[in-house]
Amino acid sequence: MKRMNLRDVPDDVYAVLVEAAESNRQSLSAFVVDRLIEVSQVARLDDYVASYQPPRGSGLTLDDATAAVREVREAS
Repeated sequence: MKRMNLRDVPDDVYAVLVEAAESNRQSLSAFVVDRLIEVSQVARLDDYVASYQPPRGSGLTLDDATAAVREVREAS
């Protein structure tokens, strides 16, 4: 495991993180580490997409899934 120090965290961001950690009954450090784990998984999304196999018999293709994601992103 590695240690990490965060600097220059905006006050409003810090306050939201503290509140969210308390709501989840976690220390601030544990909460932030959990969020960083989530970010690291999304950062490798290209690897996931490249390995995606649609469920058999679903009739879905990778292009269908990609189009659905794009549609949601564009609607936001």
